[in-house]
Amino acid sequence: MTVTALSGRDRCEDLGNGVFMHMFTGENDPRLLRFFKAYDAAFILEDEKEDLSGFKACLALNEGDAYARLSALYGPYREIVILVTEGEAGRLLGAANFIAFAGDGADLTVSLSYIFVDAGERRRGHFSRLVDVVRREAKASFDWPGEAPEPLVFIEMNDPVKMAPEDYALDSAHAGLDQVDRLRIWERRGARILDLPYRQPPLSAQQTADADLLLGVLGAPGDSLDACLLQAHMRRFFGVTVLKGEDPMQSPVAAAQLQRLQAACKAGERVALTGFGQIFAEAARVRLDRGMPA
Repeated sequence: MTVTALSGRDRCEDLGNGVFMHMFTGENDPRLLRFFKAYDAAFILEDEKEDLSGFKACLALNEGDAYARLSALYGPYREIVILVTEGEAGRLLGAANFIAFAGDGADLTVSLSYIFVDAGERRRGHFSRLVDVVRREAKASFDWPGEAPEPLVFIEMNDPVKMAPEDYALDSAHAGLDQVDRLRIWERRGARILDLPYRQPPLSAQQTADADLLLGVLGAPGDSLDACLLQAHMRRFFGVTVLKGEDPMQSPVAAAQLQRLQAACKAGERVALTGFGQIFAEAARVRLDRGMPA
């Protein structure tokens, strides 16, 4: 099955009710600076953040020789930035950055790297709107020979049990949301947690791996995922977005996870998906241990 990534989809679109969506895929798009300024203000933990050069490096992989090389390895893909604004040129309400992989044409997987809503605009439906736009644009970014598959959307979430107390307090205060409340946002949208140890490889040579994360997924139809599908997705995600085109097998953190998934794939295993109940219970215990209200 032949699938190709579409170009020329950068645009501004009226979503109705005075809200506009801006979508772009190029490193030199002037809207990137606006996105980065809002993103930089929304996130505070250094090992989970890209700098501006990191975003430019990722978007540069959407075209030219870099895209030809990487798509030959991983199949067609698109790294995309979405802005949602009040009016066509008004204030920014929220934003998202994600990469979509069409693989061999049988599956569509998405890594939703960043999503945020301006603190003053919460509880107005913008987060749900952004998630819906991500799903829609992931499907529409490829020329499918038939009907586009529904995407599996993978999300990295802070683990309130593993986070250092100072990071927990700093990030919660900065965001205006407790870590558990942030997980509840995803739970309400049907996300589940993959039952496997997950570490994000370092985003740059100046950063360290992030082991304080849970890996979740939206859109999975059952209680488990095929280990082969997950291994293929993680190889693409690590190789393109996280490591900016470098071989993921040269990263010890990435290689260890890919090798474990490859072994599970060869054994015909599946990766279980769990709810949030256990993590909520463990987080309540940790909060009490730290003298925080459960």
